[in-house]
Amino acid sequence: MRACKNKTAQIIWIAFFLFWIFNSVHIVHAASFFEQFIDPHDNKFDASNWILNKKGFLPVPIIITEPAVGYGAGAALLFFHPKKNEPYQEQVEQNSQEASEKNKPSLPPSISGVVGLGTENGTWAAGGFHFGSWKQDRIRYLGGVIYPSVNLTFYGGGNSSILQNGLDYNLEGWFLLQELLARINKSNFFLGPRLIYYNIDSKFEFKTLPIDPWQLNLKSLGLGLKVAYDSRDNIFTPNTGINADISTMFFTVENELTGSKEYRMIDGTSRIYWQIFQDIVLGWRVHGGFSSGDAPFYTLPYINLRGIPAMRYQGENVLTTDIETRWNMNERWSLVFFGGVGRTANSLDDFSDSEDRWAGGTGFRYLIARALGLYTGIDFAWGPENFVFYIQTGSAW
Repeated sequence: MRACKNKTAQIIWIAFFLFWIFNSVHIVHAASFFEQFIDPHDNKFDASNWILNKKGFLPVPIIITEPAVGYGAGAALLFFHPKKNEPYQEQVEQNSQEASEKNKPSLPPSISGVVGLGTENGTWAAGGFHFGSWKQDRIRYLGGVIYPSVNLTFYGGGNSSILQNGLDYNLEGWFLLQELLARINKSNFFLGPRLIYYNIDSKFEFKTLPIDPWQLNLKSLGLGLKVAYDSRDNIFTPNTGINADISTMFFTVENELTGSKEYRMIDGTSRIYWQIFQDIVLGWRVHGGFSSGDAPFYTLPYINLRGIPAMRYQGENVLTTDIETRWNMNERWSLVFFGGVGRTANSLDDFSDSEDRWAGGTGFRYLIARALGLYTGIDFAWGPENFVFYIQTGSAW
């Protein structure tokens, strides 16, 4: 899911706006409540205190605008883990200030959460996750378990005449992710193992043919290794640094029809951020996804660009690149401009003959949590077939 890649929270700005309205009606001493959302630094609306110093779980509404599954909504409960005996906001601000002065990455917070959501095409999901950073960010852990029922459409890579209108299918079952990375010496490199397991039922709908839906159970276990490099000054909305990773995964998949099969997935992404002027940040992303063996069609890499529905253009091999420019008009508000292109191919030799898929757009951001360096806002994107808008929290990558 796109939201799982680089987002540790979802549309927090909407959450706080709704809480602001709700509490202004139901809390007698409204003034004291409002003060929690005023940053004494500039007297602007800010959610740092609410996120970092509130005890217990933080309810966060979710708005879904992904065209592959339709509009939808949900809710998450997030918990930012504080260190002992210190107000967490003071920790974060001090850490961010020291990191900025030394031109080093700031230490990421540990976050736990549970989530549930649904969309207009019948897709729904529920699960939980944890991102942990320990020993001064020398160890990072990412784990989650989710039970989704996802309704999607397969287009055969986007060039198949037979699948021009797509083949509708449903995937429902358990997905498990476990990842543990250790920093190599005092460098910005991380290395560690990765595990992915799923046990799902796949159901195919043949709307244009007089054929009953076809259902198949699939069990798969993937083991692999991930190498990452992270020198970002901030994990939420970076201004400088590099975030790159490459993983190699070996999978075995079993079903009652064909028995056991094997396939391999290699996935690599590089994200580079430059603060070329005091108020302008330039980002560049390059992504490559490569599969070999008997990879199921729903695991094939796809072009992941704002403006193109998820899994619309798939292939055994995918290359994508895009850029984003953020113009900080003042301390709180920013404008973003972005654009990119992707290609799919069944072999590396076919890339030169593949069709370019372009997408791009513009949007705005608001610095919703200064202590975390967290921006949020809306992107408006145009692709080959669609106009789409996205609610963004943190980096879109």
